[in-house]
Amino acid sequence: MYKSCCFILGFFLSSVQTHAESIQSSFAGESKVFLNIYGFAADIDGGIGYHGLNYQLDQPFKDTLDALDQALMGHLEINKGKWGIFSDIQYVKTEEKKQVYSFPVVLSTKVNLSNFGVYYRAYEQFPNGQGFVIEPTLGMNYTDLKGVLGALGRQVSVEEDWYEYFGGVRLRYNDDSPWNIAAQYTYGTEQTQIAQAYLGYRQKIYTAPVNFRVGYRYVSQDYKKDSFKWDTVQQGPVIGIGVGF
Repeated sequence: MYKSCCFILGFFLSSVQTHAESIQSSFAGESKVFLNIYGFAADIDGGIGYHGLNYQLDQPFKDTLDALDQALMGHLEINKGKWGIFSDIQYVKTEEKKQVYSFPVVLSTKVNLSNFGVYYRAYEQFPNGQGFVIEPTLGMNYTDLKGVLGALGRQVSVEEDWYEYFGGVRLRYNDDSPWNIAAQYTYGTEQTQIAQAYLGYRQKIYTAPVNFRVGYRYVSQDYKKDSFKWDTVQQGPVIGIGVGF
């Protein structure tokens, strides 16, 4: 009995050590930092509702651009071995310049959709993340909305924010060619869906690797709480430039 217990304990400790070494080896390699600044030319459709005042959104990007007050869009990523963390922010503030009293209008809006996540390189066609790569992701979205709805001289201030967990997957393909492809899909616990796909062209400027990207982004949200609803779809082309450190 004593020998059996010793054997089982030894096997358990050996297994733990093997797994610990495997996890440790997955972090092997130097740390890398990537920063991408992008512009999202989104058309917005859907509806906003608050305390009985509803507004149907059907706003092409041109109208958003005309009313644009502030915007910040960027993606930061830190990678070591097969692991990485990332954060993305999409902040847009608009100020409506016209007054329409016969139907509800959005006079001003601020939309902040940010996220933070972690990914793991579960599959790579070739070593060091070359070829076709699959990376599952987990993280959290944060949405912060502020706006003023107006109709017939009546104005209602809207302010809501919420967190939600998300899961998803990233797909990449790159080789020795400067051309590369990337796509990502995430689904949140509050029904936020984000899908995006990009074609990139990579080259060095001085000593820094720079990646120019064009693609398409789709963001769908359907959030309801008490008398508030935010049921919108944002979609359109994306253009960005990324640099590695």
